[in-house]
Amino acid sequence: MYTVGRTAELTGVSTGTLRKWEQRYGVVVPLRSPSNYRLYDDEAVRRLSVMRSLVDAGWSAQEAARHVVESASAAEAEVVRPQEPPYEERFETLLGCAQDFDEPRLERLLEESFGDNDVVSVVDDWLLPSLVHLGKAWQRGFVSVAGEHFVTGAVHRRLALAFQSVAPAPSGGPRVVVGLARGSRHEIGVLAFATVLRSRGVAVTYLGADLPLEAWVSAVSLVRPAAAVLAAPTLEDLPAVREAVRALAPLTDVLLGGAFQDRVAGGEHLGHAAGAAAAALATRLGAVS
Repeated sequence: MYTVGRTAELTGVSTGTLRKWEQRYGVVVPLRSPSNYRLYDDEAVRRLSVMRSLVDAGWSAQEAARHVVESASAAEAEVVRPQEPPYEERFETLLGCAQDFDEPRLERLLEESFGDNDVVSVVDDWLLPSLVHLGKAWQRGFVSVAGEHFVTGAVHRRLALAFQSVAPAPSGGPRVVVGLARGSRHEIGVLAFATVLRSRGVAVTYLGADLPLEAWVSAVSLVRPAAAVLAAPTLEDLPAVREAVRALAPLTDVLLGGAFQDRVAGGEHLGHAAGAAAAALATRLGAVS
């Protein structure tokens, strides 16, 4: 549970505006502490973050509130995202595998794609753009939830194999910690980033998805990396990412990826080409591939 002041910090919405949105539009209904202070849970913070993003995108507060009250998830889908990659026929292959649950074809495709190609090209030119189109197909009802999970699960396993196949960097060189904040589970982007970074000779401590704040602080304090890399892949990840950035910024450089990275202050934004960003960071750190 969060106090009104903490909720304002996490969402970027002033306490006065929070009160107005509660009283005028009923966006959230806070609980009350024994001392009668307003308290907010994670779902309330998420709804307020969606509301703020819609208002920032030019919606009236009344219209934004109506959408959030009806369905925060549906309202989130209305938020402007980075430009969708141009369509290419080769993106259709993953889509077909998701529709048909064609495991042999999917495994063959992943093996061929990762086999002889530079991992930066695989990640930026084919893999992540294909997954964006796959997500759009799911939103439009062309692919089932099970089909989407079938493909992303296979992609995750293949990326993990690629990461593990790279020999660890020599000791004494730069180290980067990579992972996701509490509650964030869309892991493929940061795993792809970590894989490219490791292939370029950087020692990577990969922490995976949904890492609590205290665990982030403990790991960074112990490892003392040259940088910590997090992502904000969805709108609902923003409060936890903002919280993590504030906690980690005094300890190391914080770098941010993901679709909603531009809505998080206090860290360096990496842009939306994960492979190229990882390769550039390796060059900056002076790693040798």
